[in-house]
Amino acid sequence: MEFTHQLRRAKIAAATGTALDQMEMTLFSLAAALVFGHVFFGDTSPAVALIASFGVYGVGFLIRPIGGLIFSHLGETKGRKWVLSTTVMMMGAATFGIGLIPSWQTIGIFAPLLLILARCVQGAAVGAEYTSGTTYLTEIAPIGRRGRTASWVWAGASAGTVLGALVWFVVMSVFTKQQVLDWAWRIPFWMTIFVTFFAMWLRRRLQESPVFVEKQKAFKQRAENAAPLALAFKNSKLNMLRVFGLTFPCVGHSFLYQAFMAGYFVNYVVKDGDGGKIFSSATSVGAVVGIGGALLGGYLSDKLGRRTAGLIYTTIMMIFPPIAFLLINTGQFAAVVAVMIFCFCFPAEGAMGVQSPQLPEIFGARNRYSAQTVAREIGAIGGGLLPMIATAIMAAFEMWVPVAIMMVILMAGAVLTTYLTPETKDRDLYELDDAM
Repeated sequence: MEFTHQLRRAKIAAATGTALDQMEMTLFSLAAALVFGHVFFGDTSPAVALIASFGVYGVGFLIRPIGGLIFSHLGETKGRKWVLSTTVMMMGAATFGIGLIPSWQTIGIFAPLLLILARCVQGAAVGAEYTSGTTYLTEIAPIGRRGRTASWVWAGASAGTVLGALVWFVVMSVFTKQQVLDWAWRIPFWMTIFVTFFAMWLRRRLQESPVFVEKQKAFKQRAENAAPLALAFKNSKLNMLRVFGLTFPCVGHSFLYQAFMAGYFVNYVVKDGDGGKIFSSATSVGAVVGIGGALLGGYLSDKLGRRTAGLIYTTIMMIFPPIAFLLINTGQFAAVVAVMIFCFCFPAEGAMGVQSPQLPEIFGARNRYSAQTVAREIGAIGGGLLPMIATAIMAAFEMWVPVAIMMVILMAGAVLTTYLTPETKDRDLYELDDAM
């Protein structure tokens, strides 16, 4: 009974932290598409301002591997719990701070510079957040239930998308477009403080991962564990490439839908003030379904295996981009909802639910945290930059077909990597060496 209570608390704590992260990403991506160009890059053309906004969005992803490098060492030496507590505090402070930054008209060049600084802090925190949560839950879960346990991290991420999109929808509905541009856009960023304090309170009450504790006993002289990142590059290079091949396409796919599609919809399809409301509310509906999608992905990975379940989801994600654009171009709310459910949230969150236990299982206890973090966050760089690249392609060609082709090729890479990755389900996580 006590273990069941601890496991339930751990799932909620991990999910709440990733909810905060994804809420911030949703707020930032929607704000980048709808507001930041005007507020922080006011003296440029709308197209250049939009590209600059997505450029700042991408900066967070460039910083993620740096945060991953730092926290990968700390996660292997100070523990999973310590990193979980620290990263959620950093994310909350930076997100709240974005709502305090004056506009370009008030402080000039310092406005985008402060935005970049806050985004860097966010990126450093996110660089360890997802790996911390999935590794921790995978290591404490019973064999046969790792997928269902670790997938709570991505269920929390979907919940964060719902919160972010809902808050943004309310702001867009209550205030006029000019009020949103002038000041009301700040409200969603300030509201994240409540989620931050709740997540911090939960995570401070967690117990450390037993796998980490046993590893520390085995390395009590700490000589072998003194440089976990060096060990990762020495012993796990091929598996780090596997993780990169799994995460880069999936992260890129998600943020192309979440960030680029929002900008595309309001700048090319529905150009009046209703575009932002339609897209944010459709994102909310899709993300609600995504909560169940993540948990189903974890469940299927326990029943069918990581490889089979992963192939199902990545194949769906590869097929749907052209269909998504055709539906989006109708400008109809129902069509946008269908895109966000069937083309984005359900398959993407399902794939993440599969990867939640799969990525930690690939590596051995010796350097599981460090190898996984670095490989995953390097993969996330491309994912964060793809909305900016897609926006530039769209500006150059004035058509969606090249972007859709890019998305299909991207996910074809994920299908291939999933096929080439051996099964890891139910392996002994106390083993020091990698699974393959």
